[in-house]
Amino acid sequence: MKILLSYTTLLVLLLHGTGAMGIPSIQLTTGRPYQKAGQQIMWFADSSAQLSFSDIQQAGYQQRFSQGLQEIGAFGLFNGAVWAHGSFSSPAPGKAYLLIEFSNIDSITLYYYDGPALKSITSGSRVVPRNNVWNLPGFSFELPAFGDRQQEFWLRIRTGNAMIVPVTLATEKGVWQALGGMYVVELIYFGIVIALFFYNLSLFAWIRDRSYIFYLGYLFFLAAFVLLYLRGFHVVFPEPVSRALNLYGIGFVGASYLFAIPFSVSFLKGREYAPRLTRLLAMFFIVAAAAVICCLAGWRHATIRMQEVISIAVPVLFISMAVVSYRQGYKPAVYFLVAWTLLLGTIMLFTVINIGLLPLKNWYFHILPVGSAVEVILLSLALGYRYSLLKKEKMAETESKMNFIRDQNELLEKKVDERTHALKESNRVKDKLLGIISHDLRTPLNNLSGLLELSEKKALSAGEIQHFSQTVRQNIKYIAGTIQNMLNWSLTQMERIETRPRKVDLDALAYLVVDIYRFAADQKAILLRKPMPEAVAVKADYHQLELVLRNLVDNAIKFTSQGGIITLGCRPVDEGVEIYVSDTGKGMSVEEIQRLLYGNNIYSTEGTDDERGTGLGLQLCKEFIANNGGVLRINSKPGKGTEFYFVLPRWE
Repeated sequence: MKILLSYTTLLVLLLHGTGAMGIPSIQLTTGRPYQKAGQQIMWFADSSAQLSFSDIQQAGYQQRFSQGLQEIGAFGLFNGAVWAHGSFSSPAPGKAYLLIEFSNIDSITLYYYDGPALKSITSGSRVVPRNNVWNLPGFSFELPAFGDRQQEFWLRIRTGNAMIVPVTLATEKGVWQALGGMYVVELIYFGIVIALFFYNLSLFAWIRDRSYIFYLGYLFFLAAFVLLYLRGFHVVFPEPVSRALNLYGIGFVGASYLFAIPFSVSFLKGREYAPRLTRLLAMFFIVAAAAVICCLAGWRHATIRMQEVISIAVPVLFISMAVVSYRQGYKPAVYFLVAWTLLLGTIMLFTVINIGLLPLKNWYFHILPVGSAVEVILLSLALGYRYSLLKKEKMAETESKMNFIRDQNELLEKKVDERTHALKESNRVKDKLLGIISHDLRTPLNNLSGLLELSEKKALSAGEIQHFSQTVRQNIKYIAGTIQNMLNWSLTQMERIETRPRKVDLDALAYLVVDIYRFAADQKAILLRKPMPEAVAVKADYHQLELVLRNLVDNAIKFTSQGGIITLGCRPVDEGVEIYVSDTGKGMSVEEIQRLLYGNNIYSTEGTDDERGTGLGLQLCKEFIANNGGVLRINSKPGKGTEFYFVLPRWE
């Protein structure tokens, strides 16, 4: 009996080793610690979904496996099961990891041999527990690695969604680089969505226009579909919530159109300019509602098919309505036209790739996040343009009435002038508000872009990946804070908020500002110093002083050449505490200083690396420093650097 068992074990090992020779081998090395494996894996589609692991080991079924032609395995809406067979080797014995980036797979079973023993691990979006090594989007399995010896594995996959299987193999050192490369675009997308959401929410608080509510609803459900369902970030929630999002998240597409349709009709004045298209969109509104109901009933295939029709037909109707509105002289429609044309192109590309007409590349998963991010930004700009026109129309109407009253009564003429001036000032606030978006959000978004470039170049170690994720979170938090500062500044301009002085610890605030701009300074090899003595406090509005220091440091980086030095510090004076930001940059002439300090217009010049700005930063600094009892001063000479300084009262 023992002899029979020994021969059986030997036969299994021989068959196992022989099978590895018939498939491409994935070589993990120290130089390439992770690899996309779609084109190095053998695939077999089992339409009956009845075959077991022992069945597919038979020679007849082994011959049916074919090597992958694309970077990602894709089989469309497939009711059967898909088998994958791969082989790899790792530079040293230990652990290796198999990662699957797509989260919406109902069940997935991994088979591999650990010595003579066949082992299996079952996971999936509908399997509890999911058996993931890490609770991250997608699926992760641990495999034994035997150095130069080949290790085979098999996968059996089934799902009620589109069958998409992006497979990555990684060593212990390469796994975090692989995960960082997979999801960095989505983290940037999340930051953009948060910024747009709170910005438009603040505008709605001022304007009370229902178009903003429809836009916010569309933005919420679109982002929920992309991030929580399509990219699988529902795993960050507790198990009951995560499971519900996985089961019903496909319906977020239909829910987003329940807001997008009334938003488009309201924004484009569809009932006035395009009544027929409005009636057609009302029919598709019913179809979108039906898709949501089908999703809640558990009919996923019906939900997917209806939403595919909606996602093609409704953007076409939106584009047609935008064209009609633009021809009627409604200029904000041009933003809407470009936004939905871009998104329709993205959807069409996504669909064409999905059905196999174009090669399925690894960037496939980033199509919708990038396309929808640009679309929602353009829609936000469209709302801002519309708001500007509404204000101009109201201003024109008001001025007409004022002219009539001025002819009747000299006293009323004076009131009319005051009213006109107030409206012009309000328009100036709008222009500055739009400028702040590009000025104060540029640095954190550049930081995120730089980190993404480093990740794509695989220039980050495992330790740097952890720091990378912390930096991403910090920049997203900073974007949200900038939105709040914009709202506070705008309300100050409209005399709806007061400066609230309190005790401000200069050392802690300077540390925060220097930490925010550390990455931007490193990009130009600039030394960013903070010789700030401890226990020095001033009396000022914290948020206004923070914005002042951020803008001064940002400008210093902009106008300082590679290898320069920037210093953020303070020194005691008789009047209080003098705060300064100095640099070794290109400096300014006396005429430039006079223009910046005493001119009424906003000027913008290019930095040492052709950086562009809105010219709004110093205007904000002058206003906020004045609000806190100080005066901005400049000491500079061409080629000798610049120092911006001001005095604030010491906190007693």
